[in-house]
Amino acid sequence: MGKVWLLTKKNLKLLVRAKSSALVVVFAPLMIMLILGLAFNTSDKYGLTIGVYSASATEDTNSFLDALKNDQFNVITYDSSIEQCVEDIKIGAAHTCINLPASFAIEDNKPKEITFYVDPSRINLVWMIQETLNNKLNLKSQQISQQLTTDLLTKLTDTKTKIETEGEKLAAAKEKSTAAAGSSDSLKASFGGLDLTVPTTTYDLEAPTKFKNNISAILTNGKTSVSDAKKTVDSASINSSIKASINAQLALADDIFTGAINLVTTDTEGNSFAAVSTLVQNLQTDAESTKTKLATASDTITSGVSTLADISTKLSEGSSSIDSVQTTLNEVKTNIDSQKVTEASVIASPLITKIERINADKTYLNYLLPALLVIVIMFSSLLLGTTLVMMEKNSPAFTRNFFLPIKRITFILATYLTNLIMIAIQVAVIVVISLFFLKDVINALPYVALILFVAASLFTFIGMAIGYLFLSEETAVLASISTGSLLMFISGVILPLESMPPLLREITSYNPFVIAEKLIRQVFIFQADLTVIWIDFLILVGYAMMLFLIILIIESFLHQHLVEHFLKHHHKKQRIEQKEVKW
Repeated sequence: MGKVWLLTKKNLKLLVRAKSSALVVVFAPLMIMLILGLAFNTSDKYGLTIGVYSASATEDTNSFLDALKNDQFNVITYDSSIEQCVEDIKIGAAHTCINLPASFAIEDNKPKEITFYVDPSRINLVWMIQETLNNKLNLKSQQISQQLTTDLLTKLTDTKTKIETEGEKLAAAKEKSTAAAGSSDSLKASFGGLDLTVPTTTYDLEAPTKFKNNISAILTNGKTSVSDAKKTVDSASINSSIKASINAQLALADDIFTGAINLVTTDTEGNSFAAVSTLVQNLQTDAESTKTKLATASDTITSGVSTLADISTKLSEGSSSIDSVQTTLNEVKTNIDSQKVTEASVIASPLITKIERINADKTYLNYLLPALLVIVIMFSSLLLGTTLVMMEKNSPAFTRNFFLPIKRITFILATYLTNLIMIAIQVAVIVVISLFFLKDVINALPYVALILFVAASLFTFIGMAIGYLFLSEETAVLASISTGSLLMFISGVILPLESMPPLLREITSYNPFVIAEKLIRQVFIFQADLTVIWIDFLILVGYAMMLFLIILIIESFLHQHLVEHFLKHHHKKQRIEQKEVKW
């Protein structure tokens, strides 16, 4: 156990024997945690740039835009089309696009759809956008749902009030209809009690005619007899015989008149005047009975007319009440029909969100490959550049190389080309394997290769610079890993840069890892041309050239320092040898 401790102690001494090594071992993790703490230890609003398109600017859309601006979101409005906003997502000018309906008012049983356009290649940003904006949309949806519910409850309350009011009218109409029915039954009973039967007596309407004819015949006979008597008296001398004749005629006349009296007064066969008298008496009796019945009927009809007038009034009032109820029911129906939203699901969720990927035909490998390529190139270039420089510095021929008639830039280029060859092999393996799954990216390979070449050059120069700055290989490798980790942590691959404070977000946007990943993503996924990404590409090239010049300066400084150290050591050795010769 003691030997293990001695070996461990020896290793620790080797790691911290130089001040720079000790600083890297102790302070590199602390610096990484400090920078990450400063970058992400914030509760400020996300620095999102949101593009908004709506077919027309209305009060609803303007209020939604104002709500986003009040939450410190950078809002860009588009008037032409949503495609322009999508193109801005591809070049990084906007993080998401929202296609808003012209109005949030729900006018039918269809919820309003709000479409989000996101870049799925930035997976860690997609969830942040959804989480951030869904809170706003949920609040707006809740407000609309509350308004729809309030309108529905208002209509129900109004309907209830009108039904209660019209219920009283219906009760009054029912009461009047009941009274009218009672009056109608009473009138029916009164009319039913009327005796309107016609007398059934058969009258001999020929009796007067017979009577007239009989009287006429008898009187005619009497007149004839009297006439005959007159003629007889006139033609005969008055004597006893004549007198007797006259008497006879007069007697005959007396008999005739007696027969006439008997005919008028009595006749068992009904041919006398008594029959006429009986007929008249019967007619008078029937006429009196009919008069009595008609008088009763007249009184009943007069009372019935009054009752009918009362029934008519009650029915008219009932009809008016029913008309009023009908009108109110029509108003209630119209009021209910004006409620366009009747689906419970629409009232509960009047706004629905739809996520549209701007490259729906791509796979997750497409989205991960740009970051994967940059990570491989960065760590490989950093470690290879550092390792090659440290191998050269620790080589026994390192000192001799300074005295060879070879320019220092030659050694730098040799290390650089060695690193590029190794990186090219690694990238080629990754790309070739990827082509089996991503056959539609062949056209983008030339641009991708150019960007990877510049990125590999940049990270190689960073690794070489680290190798020149440190003395021990272990410390240089640890510094390279720490540098790569720091660049990756603040690149947006793990946590989105939009969650940083504005100042740090602006600084990290110039992170070479961020620039390289952005360039490869735009070319690889969105098929962007160099004319679109030339600014970022020139920044990356500028970084590489600047680091190359820094390495050249460091190499020249080390060459001069090493020569001076060698000459000083050589002169000191010569002076010692000269002193020994004198002695």
